[in-house]
Amino acid sequence: MRAQRAAKRASSEKGAAMMEIALVLPLFFLLIFGCVQFAMVFFVYSNTVYATQTAVRYACTHGTVSGNAATNTILTNIISPLIWGAQANSITVTTAWSPDNSIGSTVTIKVSVLYKTRIPFFPSLSSVPMGVSAQGTILY
Repeated sequence: MRAQRAAKRASSEKGAAMMEIALVLPLFFLLIFGCVQFAMVFFVYSNTVYATQTAVRYACTHGTVSGNAATNTILTNIISPLIWGAQANSITVTTAWSPDNSIGSTVTIKVSVLYKTRIPFFPSLSSVPMGVSAQGTILY
C-alpha cells in the first residue's frame, strides 16, 4: 500500500523539476547578462574618465606658446580611441578655454558618451548616457 502511494506521488511530480527550471532559468540568465552589461557600462565610464583626464593633460601642456596649440579636433582625436566599447559616433567632446588658450588660462573638457547596451527584452535599457568633465590650468 505504501509502495503504491509512493509510486503514485513520484509519477505526479515527474514534470515539477522541468517546470521549475523553465521558470527559474530565464531569470537566472537575465541576472547574469545584467551583471555583464553593468560591468561593460562601468568599463566604458572608466575609459571615458581616463580619456578625459588625458585630453586635459594634453591641453594643459599645449597652449598657444607651445607651437602646437591644442584644438577641439586634436582633443577629439586623442579621446576617441581611448574609449573602448563605445561607438565613435556616440562620443561628443566639448572644449572650453577661459579666457583663451594661453598660459594661466583654464581649459574644461566635457565628454558625453551614449553607450548602447545589449539587454534583450528591455528596450528602455537600450542605451545609457554618461557624461564626464575634467578641468585643468594651461601651464605652457
